[in-house]
Amino acid sequence: MHSLYLADRPDLDDDELSMIGEFGFLVASGNTNASTTTAKINTSQELTSWSYQIIGSALYKQSQQEIEGEEEDLASAQRLFLSGQFDHKLTEPDDRLFIYCEYENNRFSGFRYQAALAAGWTSRLWHDKQSEFKYSVGPGYAISEVEKHNTEEDTKGLIVRAAMEFKQKFSSNATFRQFISTEADQEYYKTKSETSLSTKLTGALAMKLSLIMNHDTSVGPDIEELDTEAAVTLVYQFF
Repeated sequence: MHSLYLADRPDLDDDELSMIGEFGFLVASGNTNASTTTAKINTSQELTSWSYQIIGSALYKQSQQEIEGEEEDLASAQRLFLSGQFDHKLTEPDDRLFIYCEYENNRFSGFRYQAALAAGWTSRLWHDKQSEFKYSVGPGYAISEVEKHNTEEDTKGLIVRAAMEFKQKFSSNATFRQFISTEADQEYYKTKSETSLSTKLTGALAMKLSLIMNHDTSVGPDIEELDTEAAVTLVYQFF
C-alpha cells in the first residue's frame, strides 16, 4: 500500500496551516482476490487564541465471494470517519478548553452510524523540537443507530471521552507517534489506538509502519469487538 502524506508539523508558527493527506491502494490475487482503498486528510492550524484539527478518512474493501455458485466482487468493508476538535487557549497557551465532535459510518459494524460530542480540558504537557505530549478529557454525549433483526434502534447517553498523543523524534529522519482515545459509559467503551514509526528515506520520501486498533464492546454478538489494521506505506511530505 502506497501513501501520499503531509507530515505533522509540531513546530508551526501561529496562523501557519498544516495539512496531512494520505492515499493507499492494495490489490491481492491468487488464493484471495480483494482490493482495498483508503484515503485520509488531516488539517490543523494554530491561531493566536484558537487551534483546530479536522480529520476525514475513508476505507473501502472489495473481495470476491461465491453467491449461488458464482464468483462476484462484493464490498466486504466500508467505513467513513469525520472528526473535529476546536481548542480555546487560556492565559497559558498550552492549557485549553476544547470542543470535540465525531461521526462514523461503518457498514459492517452493526451500526448505521455512531456520533459523539464532547467538551472539556486539554493540555500540552511539553512541546519541543524532539517530542510532544498532549491529552484531553471531558464529558460528552453519544448517539448511535443500531441494526437489529432488520430494524433500526437508536441508543444515546452520556459518556466520558479521554485522548492522548505522544510524538518522539529519534533523529532528524525517524519519528514515533502514539495516539489513544476512549469513549465510555456505564455499559460500553470504544477505544482507538494508532501506533506508527516514520523513517525518512531520501528527500521528501519516507517509509511508515503503522498499527491501528479499534475496540468497541457495543457491537453485535456476531461481530468481533477488535479490529486491527497493519500497514507498511511509502510517505511523501509536500511541506
